Amino acid sequence: MPVWRNMWSDPLILFLLIGGGFFLAYTLVTRHGERIEVTRGMQASLATDYETMTGHRPDAAQQAKLVRDYVANEMLFREAIERGLHLTDKATKQRLIDRLRFMITGTPAEPTEEQLINHYSEHMDLYRSEPQMSFEHVYFTEPPADPAAALARLNRGERVAGDDFWMGRTFPNYGQSMIRGMFGQPFLDAIGKAPPGRWFGPVRSIRGVHFVKVTGTAPPGLIPYPDIREQVRQDYMTAQTGGAIDAEVSKLERKYDVAIDR
Repeated sequence: MPVWRNMWSDPLILFLLIGGGFFLAYTLVTRHGERIEVTRGMQASLATDYETMTGHRPDAAQQAKLVRDYVANEMLFREAIERGLHLTDKATKQRLIDRLRFMITGTPAEPTEEQLINHYSEHMDLYRSEPQMSFEHVYFTEPPADPAAALARLNRGERVAGDDFWMGRTFPNYGQSMIRGMFGQPFLDAIGKAPPGRWFGPVRSIRGVHFVKVTGTAPPGLIPYPDIREQVRQDYMTAQTGGAIDAEVSKLERKYDVAIDR
């Protein structure tokens, strides 16, 4: 008995017991007593969604199942948050980021024509067409038996049949990105080094084997404003919302301790 009396009279023991009690109560309330409330308004919304999908109102059994499913999904959602799944799933993180960006910026005001033209004038380097090339090719799924002979015939102006290619033999004024996407970077590099007006090859691509004659090139050029107005509009609005996002991020930087491994 004297030992117990001494323990109860020890302030440190009392502090630990009281603190432990508060912690246990908090855990029970937050972990096991978290409330999921299904209001009348939510039940009406569930019924409306059901009617939209099925064309008729839910009966009592269907309504009860809608509520059970809602509660189950709500519990699963909260459990997913508690387990930190929103921090590890990239698609979920991106949706939350996009949602918060919209909450910060809202819908930007529609720009005036003067604002768009000014934006176009101040960022002309963004509105240039990429270099273009025009070329002809003769396509083979596999290299011909005598590539040198086929090349010689082409340079003598004779026709070499080759195999059928789904986009034909002639490619006028194709941008580099389009050529890269169709045939691959090595093919683009090869025709970029080729002298114009003369057949060369065989050149391999992701499609097969080609003999190619470059017939023309065009340097990058400024795209006229009317042809690219919608892109200018999107860029302008992105720039406007970006400023609001940057300001909010600057505020948030004071809240977080960022550690970057070097």
